[in-house]
Amino acid sequence: MATMSDRASRAHAADTRDRILAVAVQLFNERGYAGTSIRDIAERLGMTKAALYYHFASKDMILDAAVQPFVEAFGHVRDLSRVDPPASARSIIEGLVEAMAGPGAVLFAFVNDPSVIHRQIGKGDIASHQDAIVTALAGPEPTPLRILRARCAVGCVQAGILGTALERRALARAGADPAGTARTARTAEPGAGGVDADQPLVPEDVRREVVEAALDALGSAG
Repeated sequence: MATMSDRASRAHAADTRDRILAVAVQLFNERGYAGTSIRDIAERLGMTKAALYYHFASKDMILDAAVQPFVEAFGHVRDLSRVDPPASARSIIEGLVEAMAGPGAVLFAFVNDPSVIHRQIGKGDIASHQDAIVTALAGPEPTPLRILRARCAVGCVQAGILGTALERRALARAGADPAGTARTARTAEPGAGGVDADQPLVPEDVRREVVEAALDALGSAG
């Protein structure tokens, strides 16, 4: 039976892991994945490399842990296609948009490291989840055209969310908000690299537009 000390120790370890992941993603955003070392992460945290290695044996393990919440959210969207009756195309696309704008925000840290995104998306879980989502959007007994449209719909969501977030970051760094209003230097760089990690990558109105654009690509009214 776990003692109070054991529970406190586990909670402290979990908190430390969360801090490591948050700082690592911030540095990946600032310097790129290849340009960030374990030493950089440890120094930003004010801990030794040995202490960091206690929680993560490599930088790749940090990357995998940072992306895991998105993998799980992607899996939940995949599960929408397995309910009986199947969820509507609109519900699946809305779920995909929320996954990309929420947990998927971690991918924004790698927009300048496309090889990292391709490597992560190419891994088994994400690739299989995406294939299942495409299959669900294509519908029963899909034609090649329906499969193509389903892939376009998924691509529309990914490009719409990450592309818009990238544009907003560029505007923020230039000292203007997305509407072109001048901003102060203090507010030009919220969070890590112009993105508040506690907020969705893009606002609700943009997410709604991405949903409609993806449905248009699919050729379905949802």
